[in-house]
Amino acid sequence: MNRKLCILELLGGAFVAAGAAFMRRLFALNNGMLLGILFGAVNGSDWELTKTLLLPYLLWALLEALVLRLRFHRFTVAKTAALYLLGVVSLLLRLGGAGGVWADILPVATALAASYALYCSPLPLRWLFAPSLVLLFLFVSLFVSLTPFPPRLASFCDRATGMYGLLPRCYDYGASALDTLNSL
Repeated sequence: MNRKLCILELLGGAFVAAGAAFMRRLFALNNGMLLGILFGAVNGSDWELTKTLLLPYLLWALLEALVLRLRFHRFTVAKTAALYLLGVVSLLLRLGGAGGVWADILPVATALAASYALYCSPLPLRWLFAPSLVLLFLFVSLFVSLTPFPPRLASFCDRATGMYGLLPRCYDYGASALDTLNSL
């Protein structure tokens, strides 16, 4: 069973990468409709880019649970801890200035390795099942609410425009670029 889990964890990296690439374009693909707002990246902020990694990771965890039929309580605790680790590592890398492929690969690889190690460890995780369910519900509520109502923190600010959350439909990116050049 551990061999199958290890193989699925490796496949999960490809699934998360493909899902993140799709989610980064989802907002533009459906012309800013609600589906794109909830699940896609509406701007280039650190939170929106991290958000595109979190949902595919969670979906992959659900697929793994359905395919492998593992010990559900232990698996849920391991995947919930790894989900939060993925978000923290991704945000810290992006706030530290990392970008591109490494800002996606490193957090996903860390989360997949951590969930595998935690699931296979002899630690008694069963008593953490209820708190992990609470954390999953908290994650879902934050996931859908932080895009339309972002706090005024650096990780929610779009670096190109300096704005938070949804950008106006008629936003002039050219004027923003000229303002940036003018301030230099």
